[in-house]
Amino acid sequence: MDGLLREQLDRFENAELAPAVRLLFGAEATTSGATLTARRRAAAMASGYEVNHFRKRIEPKLAALVAWQLRRDSEEFDARHATAPRLHAPSGPLHLPEDVFAWEATEHQHAVAVLWGAVYLLRAELLTVARLVSMGAPQAEADQAAMRALWRHALVLTAVARYHSAYGANVLHAAVGLSPLEIATYAGWTPSLTPTQNLLLAELADPAGGLADFAMRLEAGVTGRALITEWLQALSAHPSEHQQAFEEKVTIL
Repeated sequence: MDGLLREQLDRFENAELAPAVRLLFGAEATTSGATLTARRRAAAMASGYEVNHFRKRIEPKLAALVAWQLRRDSEEFDARHATAPRLHAPSGPLHLPEDVFAWEATEHQHAVAVLWGAVYLLRAELLTVARLVSMGAPQAEADQAAMRALWRHALVLTAVARYHSAYGANVLHAAVGLSPLEIATYAGWTPSLTPTQNLLLAELADPAGGLADFAMRLEAGVTGRALITEWLQALSAHPSEHQQAFEEKVTIL
């Protein structure tokens, strides 16, 4: 909270009163740990106001603006971030009552866990690809990692489709109104694919199968082979290769 408050004071909306508000809240070394009276006096002097006028007229406005910035930051945080289901250390085996509502709630928790699990596994593969490209690893090694990421991406799309089919467009009981597909994007950046390509991946991905089976089925068609080429070029090609491809494209144009 202290760090967040200091961040908002550094980004205070009123530039003219920014030094005063930092003095008032003790964010400067000269007023850090001082009494409110001392901080108020320093803030009033820095802003050019008489102390009583500052206390009655200016200080409430400063406090209100800081509160507004904190509220806005909280709202923007909720809009930018989704939180995976919290896990707790078990105290014993999981026992469910013989109740249809408990079964339905557990089925939904299962769907959410599958979705988030797929997202985190994709995230892990994307991190691996980025690391290999950054290290200048052999292209074949980076491509293998990118292919695993494509498989994981397909499994995410499958989990998204299954959740959407069972529970609708938005994730139930979420803190913010996110769709399953929006949650899928939290894994990280992935190459842009067309709706048709995403549909193909979702159809070919089998959670019970493996990477080899998925790759074989995808490579069996012309559309699948083209998709793989686009994905690898965008995700695992070294920066120099991206530049070369760009220069070739410019030459052609």
